[in-house]
Amino acid sequence: MRFTEKFCREQESLQIAKAAAEPLKNRQGIALAAAKAWNAAAIIAHRHEAKQTPIEGLDAAIIREFAEEDAAIVAAGALH
Repeated sequence: MRFTEKFCREQESLQIAKAAAEPLKNRQGIALAAAKAWNAAAIIAHRHEAKQTPIEGLDAAIIREFAEEDAAIVAAGALH
């Protein structure tokens, strides 16, 4: 599973906040190391996302149609 750059940045921010709120130095270090790792993951995710080709209009419509059909099947199954 690939993480998005946005998700990685959110995790990085959470770890930085955790480090700032942590009174124990060793736990601060752990949180800062985690933040550094999330930063590295965000950089990789950004590079990966930059190489992605945006989905064109017709392809997006087809994907949306399949998703709606799947949702209808799930909803019908929940009713029975």
